[in-house]
Amino acid sequence: MAGPATERTAIVIGTGFGGSVAALRLGRAGIRTTVFERGRRWPIRPDGDTFATFTNPDKRAAWFGSPAGANLATAIPVEPYPGVLDHVVGNGIEAVYGAGVGGGSLVFGSFTPVPRRRDFELIFPAAADYPELERSYYPRAKRMLGVSPLPSDILSHPDYVGARSWLKVIDRYGADPHFFDFAIDWDLVRAELRGTRPRGVSIGDLTYGVNSGAKKSLDHTYLPAAEQTGNVRILPMHEVFDIRQRPRRRGFAVTARVLDESGRTVRTVRAEADHVFLAAGSFHTTELLVRARALGILPRLSPRIGEGFGGNGDFLTTRSNPREDFGAVQGGPGYARIYDDDLPGGPASMVYQATPLPSPLGKALTTNLVQVHTDERGSIDFDHATRRAVLTYPYPEGSSDLDRRANAFVERFHYRTETRYGYPANGIPLSSRLIGFGSASTYHGLGGVVMGKAASMNGAVKGYDDLYVVDGSFVPGAVGLVNPSLTITALAERTMDRFLATR
Repeated sequence: MAGPATERTAIVIGTGFGGSVAALRLGRAGIRTTVFERGRRWPIRPDGDTFATFTNPDKRAAWFGSPAGANLATAIPVEPYPGVLDHVVGNGIEAVYGAGVGGGSLVFGSFTPVPRRRDFELIFPAAADYPELERSYYPRAKRMLGVSPLPSDILSHPDYVGARSWLKVIDRYGADPHFFDFAIDWDLVRAELRGTRPRGVSIGDLTYGVNSGAKKSLDHTYLPAAEQTGNVRILPMHEVFDIRQRPRRRGFAVTARVLDESGRTVRTVRAEADHVFLAAGSFHTTELLVRARALGILPRLSPRIGEGFGGNGDFLTTRSNPREDFGAVQGGPGYARIYDDDLPGGPASMVYQATPLPSPLGKALTTNLVQVHTDERGSIDFDHATRRAVLTYPYPEGSSDLDRRANAFVERFHYRTETRYGYPANGIPLSSRLIGFGSASTYHGLGGVVMGKAASMNGAVKGYDDLYVVDGSFVPGAVGLVNPSLTITALAERTMDRFLATR
C-alpha cells in the first residue's frame, strides 16, 4: 500500500458490521483503504443455489475444519471449504461466527432491535452514552442497514400463522409484545410466497444465507457503498495472521495468507497503512492481539486484552408440542419480544425465532431465544504450546448464573402459559446443552477488547495509536437483552465519526 507521503491509508480486517462501517466511512473520507476478508464472496445466483439450506447443510455451511450445522450437536462432517459458519469450540461454550464478505450478516437472523436504556446501562459504562446512540447512531445504523418491521400483509399470510400464534401465547403470559425491525427485503419475501423466488425467509431458513436474496446482508448495503467510493478495495480469501508496527514510520504492517478453496495457503501478502481497524469478530480480533502481545510483537498492549468475553446472556430453548397452530412451515425470521422485569435476579427477555422445519413439522415445536443479565464472563487467552488463542468460559451447565436465571424464567413461562390452564403437556421447554440448546453456544460472542478496559471509549486499542477496534470485541460481553448487530453497527459509526474528527 505504498503511496505518496501525503496520502492517508488504512487497513480494515473483516467485513462484518463494524468492518463494513469502517470501510464506508474511510472511503468517503478519501482514505485509501484495503479490506482483508478471510472468506469468499457469496453473490446471489440466478439459479437460486448460492447457499446451503437447513435441509441440505453441505460444505457451503462450514468454514474449513468446522462441521456443517448451526451447532456442533446437530452438525455433520463435510469436506473442507470456505463456508459461511465458523465454530469456535471453547472450554464451556461454542461461539459461532460468520465467514465471507459480509461477515456475521451472512448468517445472522436479521433481527435489528434497539436495547432498552435500562438494560444497556446495566452493562455498559456511563461513558457509552446511550442517549447519544439513541439520538444519532441507532437511527443512522437503521437507515444504512435498510431495516423495517414485518409488514401487515405478510403477517396475515397463512404461512405466518406462527407469528400470530406467538402473540396469543404472549397474551396468556400477561406481557406486552415489543416489536422491532429486521434487515429483510420484504418484496423478495413476497416473491418467495408467490413462488417466483426460492423459499428462505418465508420458511424460517436464514442460518446459512438466503437464496432469494431477501436478507439484507452487508454485501448488499454498506460494502457496495464503500466500494463505490473508489477508495476501498476488498480482498476476499485473505486471512490476516500478523499485525506489527511499521519499522521506519508511524503505522502498521499486516500479513495475510491468501487461501484457495481447499484451505491451502497460496502465498502470503504484506501491506502497510497509517491506520488499522480490527473487525474480524470478537474471538478472531482478540486472537490477533493476544498473540501479538504474548509473542512480544505489540508489547505495549493492555494486559486486559482477552478479558470480558460473554455470550450476550443467550439461552436457546424450544417449546415442544405447542397448543396453538404454528403452521406446517413457520414464516420468518421471527416476531415480537417480551420482557419480564419482575424476576428475582433481574429482568429477562424472550423472542420467537421461526424454526426451519420442513412441512408439516413446523407444528411440532417453536424456537425461542431467552436473554438474561449475568456478570459471568470468560476470556480469550494465548496458548503458547499450540501458538493459538483459546476460549475459556468456566460456567458448567445448571450451576451457572445464566442457566439458573434462564431456566427459572423458562419454567415460569411454561407455568403461566400452559400449566395453570391445565395443559402441562403443551409447550414443554427443552434446553439441554446436549442438543445444542440452553447456554451451549452463542451466535453473539462479544468482548475481548472491551471499551474502557483494553480499548478507549473512542475505540482506540490501548498502547498503540492508530490501532482501532470496531466489532463485537469492543462490547462488554452483552448489549442488553437483545441481539447485538444494530448496537455493534451504531458503536462503529460513532467510533468512525470520532476518528475522522480527530485524524
